[in-house]
Amino acid sequence: MFNALKRMLGSAEVTTKPAVEFPEQEMNELKKMNRLSLALVKDWIDEEAMKTSCFKYGVPDFIKSDLNKDIGSDLTYTDLMVYLSHKHFKKLNYLEIGVSVGKNFFQMLNAHTTGRFTGYDIEEINPRLQQLLEYRGKQEWDTLPKSIKKNRSSMSAYDYKGMEVRYLSADVWDEKSWAKLQGEKFNLVFSDALHTPQAILFEFEMLVKYDLLDDQFIIVWDDLVGKMKNSFFKIIRKYDKVYQIKDIYFLNVNGWIGQHEIPHSVGMISNFNC
Repeated sequence: MFNALKRMLGSAEVTTKPAVEFPEQEMNELKKMNRLSLALVKDWIDEEAMKTSCFKYGVPDFIKSDLNKDIGSDLTYTDLMVYLSHKHFKKLNYLEIGVSVGKNFFQMLNAHTTGRFTGYDIEEINPRLQQLLEYRGKQEWDTLPKSIKKNRSSMSAYDYKGMEVRYLSADVWDEKSWAKLQGEKFNLVFSDALHTPQAILFEFEMLVKYDLLDDQFIIVWDDLVGKMKNSFFKIIRKYDKVYQIKDIYFLNVNGWIGQHEIPHSVGMISNFNC
């Protein structure tokens, strides 16, 4: 049991660590690999797909011009997740909630030679990401009534260098779509979809309800500001007893466009010592 957490159950926050420790030389090599992965895609923006999207793939107009620029050599949350996945998981089973155009998802894919990768987003898969994958098939079902998503929800299967890749195109509020993941055991989850306190609480409730977490897991949340941060702490307080949370991190680190925006507020938990 996380003892410091127990002592603070009645407070708004819990004790957190400000940084993940890593060997500098190893991290520098991972950074180089991730920058080379990004260089494989010259343009992440598909204008036709943008026109028919629900939320412009989560790309605000003010950063659109920076999306294809060199992200620089400073540490990103992707670098951290690649490092942690290499260190702790012989076979990664990765879930990304909020894939956007696929910059982070593709770096995670390209950083591994074994594993299983699932992306979940309300948008259809970005054609720029899809063209890097080998299509295997698709299952469709009716979308949640009143969803902003107007076309049918779907699960598409792909192959990337012998690794299984799936893309779940569905509303994150659609429990029927979460049920499609039942039977999975994810050991690394990255949440970067709807940036609302209610959404991240619902996501975690779905992970719990459908028993989607492996015996050992790491979960990372991006953009934890304001009430989002409160939801992060609420999840920890509510589920610490069930999952025996060991490490809790709250750090500032660069995101998907690197040096072209201020560092993101990122939260991370694990039920083992990272």
